[in-house]
Amino acid sequence: MRLDLGHKGDWIVDPRELASRLGVSMAALKRHERLGQVEARIKSGSGTGQTCVTVRLHGKGWRGTFDGSGALIAEEQW
Repeated sequence: MRLDLGHKGDWIVDPRELASRLGVSMAALKRHERLGQVEARIKSGSGTGQTCVTVRLHGKGWRGTFDGSGALIAEEQW
């Protein structure tokens, strides 16, 4: 999994990989997102150049820490 900068300046994580980690289909993840049921946060990580992404959906969650190049270096699910 990678964290990439989109063409509009937004940060992007592959929705197929994220859906898998949250235990839902990609179609379900997109539907929940359209309905405003997906909470996503991005912030600076604890290490130099690191970024932390947290996504929550109906009591499930995933947190990934990415290095400065956008590579996933740590993650947790609940």
